[in-house]
Amino acid sequence: MKIKSVLMRSLTVGTAAAAAAVTLPAQAMAAPATVHYLCPVTTPEGNPLVLKYDRGFDVTAPAKVKPSATFTVALKGDPINPLPNINKKVWNLKMVYQLPQGASYVRHSLTGGSNLGASRQAVQVNGSRITLSATGPFKAGEDAFLPTLNVVLKAPSSSGALVTSVAGTSYDDPGFRWTSEDPADGTAHDLQCYPDPAAPVELSRTVVG
Repeated sequence: MKIKSVLMRSLTVGTAAAAAAVTLPAQAMAAPATVHYLCPVTTPEGNPLVLKYDRGFDVTAPAKVKPSATFTVALKGDPINPLPNINKKVWNLKMVYQLPQGASYVRHSLTGGSNLGASRQAVQVNGSRITLSATGPFKAGEDAFLPTLNVVLKAPSSSGALVTSVAGTSYDDPGFRWTSEDPADGTAHDLQCYPDPAAPVELSRTVVG
């Protein structure tokens, strides 16, 4: 992805989510988390640069389950709202989650979502990863709320901790990505990001026992 150097500082985004307090069952846990993504790009001069991009999540999961029990992890991200100074619109968005090691995938569903326009949402499961994709397009400067991804899992028969996080390890293995249109010249660029390995973030933790 190439980006005008005068706009690079503007892509460092910190997203803060403010949520009303919700009363949940004793066994449930709802926790906001901010994931710090690294997004490799190339300057017009051909130099590599890694941009920082923060995304907020509000994930609900039980704090504790019995061995071999089924439980649900509800994955909800902050709204999509591309910066209008460097994006006209974005499309082909993907959000990749890492399911807990040791847990078995059972099924999933999508609930909610708003201001999605003609976007079509889909979910793909590949081993211990699950991907929520949206075709878009999403207009810059407007909030688009993707649906909550509800994943039903089965706990293992042994005790331990089941942790959910975002996936991704590099530009070629992104955990978050979209394609954007530059408002200045109409060219399309891919933004592909992965979570900062120096600052790992747990979205949920469920203890089996």
